[in-house]
Amino acid sequence: MKPSTKRVLSIGLSGLFLIAVLIVYGNFIRPELVRIDKKRAAVLSKEALFNNQKTAVLGVQKLISQFQSVSRLQETVSLAMPLDENVTQALNQLQAIGKNSQASVVSFAINPLSFEPTREPLVKRLGVLETDLVLQGSYESLKSFLKYLETNVRVANVKNFRIGPGSSQSQDFYSLVLKAEMYYQE
Repeated sequence: MKPSTKRVLSIGLSGLFLIAVLIVYGNFIRPELVRIDKKRAAVLSKEALFNNQKTAVLGVQKLISQFQSVSRLQETVSLAMPLDENVTQALNQLQAIGKNSQASVVSFAINPLSFEPTREPLVKRLGVLETDLVLQGSYESLKSFLKYLETNVRVANVKNFRIGPGSSQSQDFYSLVLKAEMYYQE
């Protein structure tokens, strides 16, 4: 065969291969690429949905933990300012403070006062238990009673006090007349 015929045949054969490749690409490869693109889009959308749901779950868990800490905060606030008068608890605390400070409680009186007005509609009003106490003991024990009363769990405010000589013949024996307010929530 002549070289020119070989060239024409090789060009024709190359053209046939090119047409065959285009037919194979158009009929087999291109539809598969479209299907692969659809599957990739589905995977990406499912991944995005999963990430969104994961973020939402983490947000809900964070809110739950914040609400749990709020309930713990409410419990702590309820210890400092109970939700009702709870006079028995107040008396027990005063008695315990007296024991710890080695001051003896001679007499006490508790008078619940009216609620303090508030301008905020959602804020709970404060109630006041006015306590009148008479204590006896050494100067150090009376001083530590006042210190323990200030640092007690339940919020208390000493309104006034008067210290004087006690009924004993001992020089280090005093009497303390105390007026304090203990608070609670409505």
